[in-house]
Formats: sequence, C-alpha cells, structure tokens
Amino acid sequence: MKQKTPFLTGFPTTLFGSSKRKTQEVLANKRHALIEGTLDIQQQFIEEIDPELLKRHSATQRVRSYPDRLTFWAFFMQVASDDASCGAAVAHVQAWAEQRGLPVPGSSTSSYCDARAALPVEMLRAVNDSLYRQLDANLPMQGDWRGLRPRAEDGTSAQMPDTGANRKAYPYPPGQREGCGFPMVRLNGLIDLSHGGLREFTSSTMQTSELRNHDLLEEHLNEGDVLIADRLYSGYELMAGLRAKGVHFIGRTHQARKIDFRKGIRISVNERLVTWKKSRNAPAGTRLSQHQWEALEDEMQVRIIRCKGPDREGKQRTRYLVTTLLDHTSYPADEVASLYFHRWEIEVRFRDIKTTLGMDMLRTKSPQMIEKELLMHQIAYNLMRLVMLKAGTAHAVNHRRLSFRGTQQVIHACAKHFRNLVSRPRLRVQQRIKMWAHIAQRLVTDRPGRNEPRRVKRRPKCTRWLQKPRHLYFEHFLSENPPVKILDNPA
Repeated sequence: MKQKTPFLTGFPTTLFGSSKRKTQEVLANKRHALIEGTLDIQQQFIEEIDPELLKRHSATQRVRSYPDRLTFWAFFMQVASDDASCGAAVAHVQAWAEQRGLPVPGSSTSSYCDARAALPVEMLRAVNDSLYRQLDANLPMQGDWRGLRPRAEDGTSAQMPDTGANRKAYPYPPGQREGCGFPMVRLNGLIDLSHGGLREFTSSTMQTSELRNHDLLEEHLNEGDVLIADRLYSGYELMAGLRAKGVHFIGRTHQARKIDFRKGIRISVNERLVTWKKSRNAPAGTRLSQHQWEALEDEMQVRIIRCKGPDREGKQRTRYLVTTLLDHTSYPADEVASLYFHRWEIEVRFRDIKTTLGMDMLRTKSPQMIEKELLMHQIAYNLMRLVMLKAGTAHAVNHRRLSFRGTQQVIHACAKHFRNLVSRPRLRVQQRIKMWAHIAQRLVTDRPGRNEPRRVKRRPKCTRWLQKPRHLYFEHFLSENPPVKILDNPA
C-alpha cells in the first residue's frame, strides 16, 4: 500500500508523492476566478453596480470563456468607449485573463457574441433600475421645482445594420429604396431634468406615432410630476389622462389650435384661464375606444401663458404655453415659461447618448440584440450621470454644469488606477475620490442666451449616394483578370 503520510520528521513532502496544493484545488480556484471574475472597470463602479446584483441575475451554469458577469462588463466597455467593436471588447478580456493567469480566449469574436446574445435581459433591466433609484436617492431636495419633479419627454430615432431580421422588425422609413438605406427604430425617452437620468426608452417602428410610444412611458409618471413636452403632446386626450393621475403638464399649444387672448378669464396681461371642451368623437389615431373617450371629463380648464423666446435662428418669437398648473400665485408665469425652456435639455441628453456614446448607429444584427444594446446604452448613460452627481455633490459643484464628454474621458483615463484593488477597499475609495475631483473640474462654461445655428463648417466628401443594393455594384465592377499585388505574395 502506498504511504503518503510522512512518519519521519525532516523529510520533504515531495518524496511522498504529494504536493502542498492539489491539481484539483488549482483548477477549482481558476474556475471560481473565471466565473466570479470581472474586468478591472468594475472596481471603479463597485458602489454603483453591486456585484451581488449581477450574480443574482446571472444564468451561467458552467465554465465558459465568457461568463455572464464578465460579458456584462465587456459589453459595457464596448458601449461606453469610442471603439465600440467586438474585437476591442475581446482584446480587453484577453488582457484581463492573461494578467490573472486564467485561460485566455481566442481572438475570434464569435464566442463573445454568443455570450452577449445569451446575456439575460432581466440583468440589464435590474441594473438600469438600480442606477435610476440611486440617482433619485442622491439628488438634493432643491432639485425639485416648487415641490414638483420636472420631467421631459421627446422622440428620437436610431439606425441599425441592414440585416433581414432587423428589416423585418424595424422596416425602412417611408420612401427609402430597398437595399439602399438602414432600418430605423423610433425611440421615446423620459428624462428627469433634476439629475438628467434617463428613466426609460420605448422602441417602435418609424410608422408608429410618437404619441403611441408615450402610452408606454406614462406608467413611469407619478403624482407630483410635471411633464414638459413640445406642442405635439398638448392634446386634450394626453393632458386629461395625465391630470387624472395627478401629473401636471407644461407645453406649447398645438399649431392647429387657435389662441384668442380676448376670450377666457384674465389673470394678467399675458395670462388667461381657458376652458377646453372635449370633442364629441374620439380623434383619429387615438388609443382610446369611443366608450373610453366618453368617460373622459367633458371640459378641462387650462392656463395659457404668452411669452417670448428664441427660435432655432436665435430670433425672439411670441409663444403660447399651455399648462394645467392653474394657481398663478403658487406657480408664477415667468417661472413656468423658464421651466419650459429647460425642455431643450432633453435634446442635449439625447446628443450625449447618440453622439458621445455612439447610439446613433447601433451595431447588433438582430432585434433581440437591439433591445439589449439600447438597455446597455441606458446603463452607461445613467451610470455616468450618477458619477457626475456624486462628484458635484462631493465638491460643491452644480452637477448640471459638468461635462458629460469630460466625465467619459476621466473615467477611461482613471481605469488603470483601479487595477488589482479587489482586496484593497481603502485604496479603492481614495482613487474614487481622486476621480471625482478630476470630474468636478470638467465644467461647461455658462453662456446664457447662446444660440448656435444648425450648420456645419466641414464639407462632406464628394461621394455618390448608394442608389441600388451594394451587391449589384460588385457584379458591375467585377473583373475577370484582377491585377496581381506582388507585395501580398512575397517569394
């Protein structure tokens, strides 16, 4: 019988055929490190995105090159960085695995793309909801306006790769020639103007009305909110529905509604109380049945405010605002008008998401991945807004004046300082404080009344538009005797 236990002192264990650490233990530790492991960027945001939250919603059941938590952070870096390619995400994972002595995945992106497709949607939604709750919790009380929470809603769109699955779910816009454009998705976003967080994106085809997307967002509006929107939203149906929920409304009057200041109850020179009456039949395109339309209140009193403001060319124009805030003493007209001008901030926030984070052109090739990519963009945006809010609060700086692009640059520049800080929480806190200090210095200059025309200085390249599917051009220019490239075939 083989004896492995030494009975004479002083003899090394190697003589008895046994090592201090068994091979199974080493493999078990590597397996645990692979499943539990995440990229170094998690140490930057370990307070914002709880690792236990990712673990709770993870569906990984076996050892893979890309477990769910690792895939989540690789996907996050892909969305939050300027290089949004899958190859860059795989390179980050390879460097991370090699540094820790773990099995290094291959350079092919197929395994990562498969793991990303298997990432649970519930995990992404849970993380996004957690970030938005933290934004609400960290917002100072003075973020509200006279006890109301200002929220803005508007529509936008994004393009996606021209694949068969994407075209089926999100057809071309009307008038687009087949094979010469990109499928597009219509998005409605609900932004909290107090901290800038994005509550939700709803998606639909371009043939769906923007107002029908609002129906999906209305559940996120609660009593005590005030919705600020453009003139498309100032219809009787929408305003009456919000009023029934205790949600107030501020917006421009619809262009089809004629405003006569000689009618109504006079409050001041530029204010009137007007009674709007419901039409007999439901309007075209409504989501309500005739019975539901008849259940709405027959008339509704609103307040019309006349004010002046700059248009897109910077010229002062007279505007008529409509609001359900009837008390002119508690809600002065000049403050209501000023609050409406904050509506433009949602356009700036869309620019942060679409231009800075690159959501203007989505990259995934199936409708299921389009949904996940939109969710990941929301996560990246809300996470940066939360870091900006914490940095501004810590350094007594108005977080609304911090640069979103500057925050993104600081986060990527400071990522290397959080390497190997898993078991060093005190040093990690110090690095977070330093990162916040750098973010607090990225202030956007206050330029009141500044207006930039929608013009570009740089001319586009003189390239012809695609007038027919690309493969037809390939067939047209195909050469039977292609030229030989001598440098590609060295002797």
